[in-house]
Amino acid sequence: MFFAYFDESGDTGMANSPTATFALSAILVDDTDWLSALDQTIAFRRYLRDNFRIGPRAELKAAWLIHNKGDIRASGLTYPARLAAYRAAMRFQRKAGVFRVFTVLIVKTRITKLPADIREIAWRYAIQRLERFGTSAKNNLHILPDEGHGEFIRKKIRLMRRFNRVPSAYGGSTLERNAENIVEDSSDRRSSESYFVQLADLNAYAAYRNVFPAKTFGEDIWDELGAARILEVNSLRGGPAGIVVWPG
Repeated sequence: MFFAYFDESGDTGMANSPTATFALSAILVDDTDWLSALDQTIAFRRYLRDNFRIGPRAELKAAWLIHNKGDIRASGLTYPARLAAYRAAMRFQRKAGVFRVFTVLIVKTRITKLPADIREIAWRYAIQRLERFGTSAKNNLHILPDEGHGEFIRKKIRLMRRFNRVPSAYGGSTLERNAENIVEDSSDRRSSESYFVQLADLNAYAAYRNVFPAKTFGEDIWDELGAARILEVNSLRGGPAGIVVWPG
């Protein structure tokens, strides 16, 4: 079974929203690799402590690394140093060899049909990709999202487990893709207590900047994930490696 940890970046509001996008990022770990993933992540956090003064108990959040806030501020790092720590976290996921990642990025400014439930759209696409991944891997999955929207996510999983039809990539009728390989209700995680959810948070922002790069935060940071990215999530739609962009 794969554990699928999720976190978000941006917000789901449409009117007067401070962000133009909403990103939902997943980091998957096979249960047979889970202890190795944990041990390697603990070792990486010690590396951050020794080289960047970011303690193992500090919460790694993209916004805090970028804006020097929260638990990161006490490290006294310059922006280039904080960005180096960010890059190190992305490279770590590739080098560990036990993580698979993808992100769903909703570009709210491109949506023409309103009203639109941004969170529902993001989770629908994410669960569809999980179902396809699990089917290909011949394995089940269990979802562990950052706390805050547990009831919504549980209802969405239950619905898509029984009814999930997707349009055929080649036109014509829809296909039945019930998410029967996603087992049990989701299990919420507090991000401050989950290293894996924290990595998902970093991935969500990096995916956003891959599509909309900033002067001091380029698209290449997402690319540090390398082979950890699940390319199949948009193999038919096209787009950035491991990122489902909607609307495309």
